[in-house]
Amino acid sequence: MPACAEGTYRADRAEVLGIYGQNGSGKTAVMDALFFLRRLLCGEALPGDTGDFIAKQSETAACTAAFLLGAGEETWIAEYSFSLIRREDRGSLGSECLTIRRRDGDAWTPKTVLLRYDALADKLFFRPVRLIRGVGSDGRIALEVARRLSLREAHSFFFSSDVRTVLNGQEADRILELLGEFGRTGLFVIRREHVGVITLNAALPISFRERDADGALDIGETKISLTEPTVLPQVEYGEFRLLIEALQTVISLLIPGMGLEIREYGGQIVQDGREGIRFELLSIRGDARIPIRYESEGIKKILSVLSLLIAVYNESSVCVAIDELDAGIYEYLLGELLQILEESGRGQLLFTSHNLRPLEMIGKNGLIFTTANARNRYVRLTGTGSGNLRDSYLRSIHLGGQKESMYESADSFRIARAMRKAGGERHG
Repeated sequence: MPACAEGTYRADRAEVLGIYGQNGSGKTAVMDALFFLRRLLCGEALPGDTGDFIAKQSETAACTAAFLLGAGEETWIAEYSFSLIRREDRGSLGSECLTIRRRDGDAWTPKTVLLRYDALADKLFFRPVRLIRGVGSDGRIALEVARRLSLREAHSFFFSSDVRTVLNGQEADRILELLGEFGRTGLFVIRREHVGVITLNAALPISFRERDADGALDIGETKISLTEPTVLPQVEYGEFRLLIEALQTVISLLIPGMGLEIREYGGQIVQDGREGIRFELLSIRGDARIPIRYESEGIKKILSVLSLLIAVYNESSVCVAIDELDAGIYEYLLGELLQILEESGRGQLLFTSHNLRPLEMIGKNGLIFTTANARNRYVRLTGTGSGNLRDSYLRSIHLGGQKESMYESADSFRIARAMRKAGGERHG
């Protein structure tokens, strides 16, 4: 699991971390960084607009993530760093570095560099050379091929299958395997695009992570059309029915009086020729059954991420990051959910929000705030004592008292004047 917010490492209880601050102050940037991290860990290509995430005045953007890893009796703290560069009118991977610390009794060994990669280096683009299986020409050729593929397809060098086959280091291979597995099955990033299709009432993406009766892990996302019945292949449809049955237990408690039902409309051949089922997801309120598209945006938002929140509650190896978690969700319910996860859960939840209700419900160590200083963007409030953190935050905005300015205030008089002038120019 990733390192917790305080910089310590544990897996005995849930860790909830909320990011608060004014618009445009860097909250979503954290989600974007996690999005790129997940794609690299999974060996997936970076999106075509990656270059747009690099600041205009810079040629690179960098990120470092720390993880607590365990395999058998061995435990490591691994730090994976990567940088993005502009190359041929698009963003690409510039470098990767993997450092580790090993547990030695109750202490940790000093940090050492396990692997290092520089995409644009002329000769020694990968180190240490001793980890290359068959240090001769065959191993070097395989690495050069892997580098060219990484540059061309904009994916990770470390997490490509070509590199894993020529590594002659059991520890390095094991750590890369653990990180890759976490990226595929433990890290989930819900960005604003996920919510956008719900807001447009076009589709309901339901993300899920669950284990079947045999313990096999099933992860993914099912998109339910909100404009017409959905068609899924029979196998996927059967899995979806089980998912809805599991969610039914929780949703009826979150939204008293609400239930879920699937109405089938018969068989239909899907695009690849397989047999499928045509169906619609319904909301039950008493004797009334209505298509889910007519429910509120908040209820659809809860449905879309509920399976992941259940996974956070039950499994320490799950980390879910949700941008604008509060969008459309009643603030009291939001606070109750976060408090339950913090007090009784096992995984990690990272979220951004504008709703201040969570400031009253979760501990101060579970909250960070953005500032107006781009060189020191994320801070914790100081001098709050045991008082209401919401009141402390609002007081910091209005009166100051923190080391950094928490809000870049606007001149209300000038705003009113500008709006009056803009209205006069448009309608005069």
